[in-house]
Amino acid sequence: MMSSSFFLRAAALVGGMGVMSAAYGAHGLSKRVNGDEGKVKSWNTAANIQMIQAVALLAISQSPALMAKASGRYGASLILLGTTLFSGSIYGLILDQEKTIARALKLGPMTPLGGLTLICGWFALAL
Repeated sequence: MMSSSFFLRAAALVGGMGVMSAAYGAHGLSKRVNGDEGKVKSWNTAANIQMIQAVALLAISQSPALMAKASGRYGASLILLGTTLFSGSIYGLILDQEKTIARALKLGPMTPLGGLTLICGWFALAL
């Protein structure tokens, strides 16, 4: 069983990496993608979603009521997985300009799958 300390650490990592991703999106990404505003916008969306989920994981980890329920632990697990799939796939698709890794890992379908997983995580918290 994953504990509140696991989700607290996960929230800290997701949040820290989200700040790093947002900073890169604001200061370095444009050069890498030749000023492609669509890619910069997608990157920023991924970073924003990642930061929101980090705060959610932090809140869940600090809620004894949620952590005591299976739906809370499943919800947190789904949010963590969904964030990894959603934001991670967007980062990978944008950074992998040759598309060799993206094709090998099937990153394209991971974005909507990650979004669906996030939705399921949030709904699980309502149970």
